[in-house]
Amino acid sequence: MAVKRVLSVLLTLFAITGILLAQAAPLIKAGDTLQLICAEEPSINQDYRVTSDGLILVDFLGAVKVAGLTEAQAADKIAKQLLDEKILKKATVSVKLVSPEIKMVKFSGAVKLAAETAWKQGMTLADVIRLAEILPETDLAKVQIKSADSKIQIADTTKGENPVLLPGDEITFFKKAETTPPVDPKNPPTDPEVPVQQGDATKVTLKGKVTLPGTYDITANLTLRELLVRAGGFTEGANLNSISLDRSGAKRSLTLPTDNDFRIQAGDIITVDDRPKSTLFVILDGSVRRPGRYEISEGTKLSELIKLAGGFNNGAQTSKIKIYSTGNERPREINFEDIVLGYRGDINLTTGQTIEVPGPRTETSLKFGAKERTAAGPIALLLLFGS
Repeated sequence: MAVKRVLSVLLTLFAITGILLAQAAPLIKAGDTLQLICAEEPSINQDYRVTSDGLILVDFLGAVKVAGLTEAQAADKIAKQLLDEKILKKATVSVKLVSPEIKMVKFSGAVKLAAETAWKQGMTLADVIRLAEILPETDLAKVQIKSADSKIQIADTTKGENPVLLPGDEITFFKKAETTPPVDPKNPPTDPEVPVQQGDATKVTLKGKVTLPGTYDITANLTLRELLVRAGGFTEGANLNSISLDRSGAKRSLTLPTDNDFRIQAGDIITVDDRPKSTLFVILDGSVRRPGRYEISEGTKLSELIKLAGGFNNGAQTSKIKIYSTGNERPREINFEDIVLGYRGDINLTTGQTIEVPGPRTETSLKFGAKERTAAGPIALLLLFGS
């Protein structure tokens, strides 16, 4: 009897502990952001925003109600649905509440304070200038604004330009152009092993995939790395393994970081080349204006492909787009509106995929192997069997 009482007490304590832990765990609510990870199906691993109805929209499953559940309960529910619908034979799922990313604006360069600050709606360049505390040598006629997608804008605040800033903008302040003593054009330094004399300065041309291409003064023992820093670094797509040097007609290739300390000389022309892009192909079929086979570059998104094809036809079922990948019999079904509304990220396309956009619901579905294609009923029969 004593043993039974002890076991009963222990079971009661375990039950109470479980209830308390469940109560302590935060509950998911509308507007939350969830990080979903499934070990067996990485394609659904991403952050999901909970809709006003308490739903998240998961590939293969569609809408899953998670509001009012704990992280563990939501993970169990998603895993159970993946198994019940025979999408996976085993489902190891975790769900985690994540804080929305704080949007920032960074500023650096020729200012007293180089830092970052939280972005606010309506923030302008003038707000950043006040925070950064400019120096006497700061060039306010050439302030660089680099957006989150690497686009460059130069603002001249001396002419009243005061652009509105966006989340992720990086502001760079430069020094005013320094005056340098002239160099005898008949005797420019040419030997890479002979250092430039202190105080001498001349020009080097920097072109290609850098933030600020142009002509730069060079001083004593200027290295390739220092020159690239002056130019604000690289832009997206720069090929660090293909930097071309033209020195008095003699050409050679430089690479980073191997040639970080390569010394720059008068008259050098340096070009940072584009990174070669892989060419992929996909097939876009169904209710779009220009279906067919498309050659695309690496990193192309589904929305970009739809634009290339001229958009959807009237009546296209954009909530049931199917993506077939090589080696997978079961297609991914995508609701394009979820991408447009920001409920899920855009889809990175890979080579060999077939994307099908179903037409109006009145069309008859015909099966060709593992895939479904649509055509108007009577016309489809004529095409298949003849008149």
